[in-house]
Amino acid sequence: MQEPLSSADRLMRTIRWEQADRVPILSPVPLNPIRGREAPPTEGWQTEPNFREVAELALQHCDFFVRPSAPAGMFDRRFLLIPNEYIEVESREQIGSRIVVTYRVRTPRGDLRTKEEHEPGVSTTWYTEPLLKDKDDVERLLSVPFEFHQPDLSSFVAERQSVGDRGLMEIGLSTPMICVSRLFEFGHFLEWCAAERPIIERLTETVARRLAMKLRYVLESGLGPLYWFGGSEQATPPMMSPQFYDDFVVRYDAPLMKLVHEYGQYVHVHCHGKVREALDKIVAMGADLLDPVEPPPDGDIELWEAKEQARGKTVLIGNIEFRDLEFATPQQIDEKVHEAIERGGKQGLILGLSATAIASISDRYRDNALQYIESGLRYGALNGGA
Repeated sequence: MQEPLSSADRLMRTIRWEQADRVPILSPVPLNPIRGREAPPTEGWQTEPNFREVAELALQHCDFFVRPSAPAGMFDRRFLLIPNEYIEVESREQIGSRIVVTYRVRTPRGDLRTKEEHEPGVSTTWYTEPLLKDKDDVERLLSVPFEFHQPDLSSFVAERQSVGDRGLMEIGLSTPMICVSRLFEFGHFLEWCAAERPIIERLTETVARRLAMKLRYVLESGLGPLYWFGGSEQATPPMMSPQFYDDFVVRYDAPLMKLVHEYGQYVHVHCHGKVREALDKIVAMGADLLDPVEPPPDGDIELWEAKEQARGKTVLIGNIEFRDLEFATPQQIDEKVHEAIERGGKQGLILGLSATAIASISDRYRDNALQYIESGLRYGALNGGA
């Protein structure tokens, strides 16, 4: 019997539209395999029995995009990528069950502040006070002198080597539009895209230049092979029109994706929600992978329809909804995985969820996550069919 491929080889063959042994399966829980073993957490919800049971099966059979720990501020979407010396933690306090962190940004025209909150036992962040509230704040932030202090990337290189054949390293960055929208309350941002367009364009052009500078430095260091572009769902329906997607995503993302390809690396686009109108644009920009291709009603396109639009150019990752692992039955999960693989086509497909767990997982989630992996193995064997 032929030995199974390594996770790295299976993923790379899939990305290149080459023959693999089976459809890759992304883990239903967050894991970071190093040399074939997870660096085990010592506290928190990831030490709980349900998580560990799923993790054990995932480490045996799942495939991994491994995100390294970037140098502080390298691609930080919160502060227009300004140098770290202008940013400080002003306070950290507990209010109710949450930890509230206030950041101060020092500028030549006066200080700016933003707040974020963390809930113990939940791996996410709530941004509760935006950095920019008005036009004066925009000018303050733009007045910060920009200089790119090239960080030491040796830890990146060492981490890539330590991943070995357990997966592929992926460098994550938010698209220029997301770096700008993150500075505002989101409704405020959407209003300004129409009412104060020159300001939004000025900010986005500033971010795009800074991202390109930093991205080129990372690419020249030989890191990769994947570069994750996150967040363009903020410009898909119902938030923005197809024209706005061209104006605020394609205009700025396409040159960055071209830069990635110039260095022989691959582009992974993350876009939730309704992608039917944007899909041709994503393919044309040069996306090598797209996730999570959500089915209706959260999305607006079935996986097999998206496969036809991708035209053998963009590998699709999906399309099992995260909430189904919490509310469906194992039998329903089996049916959903079977439909995704059989109707979506086995080649050019990576089985994945729309999200992974960020807090303690229930017994139902545990059972469904185990079923998701087992069904992926059962239905995903490749025999040359597309």
